[in-house]
Amino acid sequence: MSSPTDPTVPDPNAPELSSRDDAVSPAILRLEPDLALLVRMLDGIYRRRDYPMERAHYLLMLRLLDGPRTSGELASELVLDHSTVTRQIAAVEKNGYARRRANPADGRSALFEATEHGIAQCAAMRDVRLERLEHLLAKWSEEDRMRFADLTARFIEALLELEVSREV
Repeated sequence: MSSPTDPTVPDPNAPELSSRDDAVSPAILRLEPDLALLVRMLDGIYRRRDYPMERAHYLLMLRLLDGPRTSGELASELVLDHSTVTRQIAAVEKNGYARRRANPADGRSALFEATEHGIAQCAAMRDVRLERLEHLLAKWSEEDRMRFADLTARFIEALLELEVSREV
């Protein structure tokens, strides 16, 4: 745990939460609670904001903006189980964001593609998200923004590698 006066300095009086604390780098010890708090804060902010579409639908639709996909491709790309993607596809179809059509490569499966309405809703969602990010990072230099973007991409890549290795 960190010192109450300086979060970058470990508090020598704080209890050890894990037998691994001595074996883990200080950066990892600092990141672990910060990432837990970040996820919690982002989730709370998301619930309080009025977004044009649900986050799950937005992420699915971003994939469809790159072209039609099968439900299996969507599940793989979004690192979700097939039943979750099936429910999300049903919801985006019901909202008119996507439609299904026969898969010419495999008559047993369907392809899902974005509708004009879905594209417009994605654009509205992206505009809101970009505006909020610009506001949040307004005091950051472009160099810091790029470094953060690079490190975030690298972190996501590591998460994806971890998920893929668990599936094997």
